[in-house]
Amino acid sequence: MNDIDNKIREALRAEDAATLSQFPGDDSLSSTLFTVYQGQRRWINSTATVVTFLLFALQIWCGVRFFQSESTQALIGWSTGFLTLFVWIVMMKLWFWLEMLRNSVTREVKRLELQVALLNQAQPDDSLQSSKSDSDHP
Repeated sequence: MNDIDNKIREALRAEDAATLSQFPGDDSLSSTLFTVYQGQRRWINSTATVVTFLLFALQIWCGVRFFQSESTQALIGWSTGFLTLFVWIVMMKLWFWLEMLRNSVTREVKRLELQVALLNQAQPDDSLQSSKSDSDHP
């Protein structure tokens, strides 16, 4: 934790700290992975997982056929299929990593929003009004 986190936590009251404790700090890779299959995009992500496994099965089939073929034209065709499927699988994996990153960033933004809201509740309105009136006059 850095200095600003410590200052924010010190400013919060005890019951506010209990509210913040429901948001864990750092998640493990497996829990972050499974959060991809929750929420609004769970069907898209589930379908993409199935498609990724199907592409992997097709890639293995292209690899086996590559080693079974005897003509140069067939070797080029099967190797092209293998490499194309490899690129598609890599793109799908990158997409999943970006989804996990999006979920992680969204979680952190929500934590910050909650901290700011709790800090606004903790501060009296009089100090905000006096700072506004001080800035209005030169």
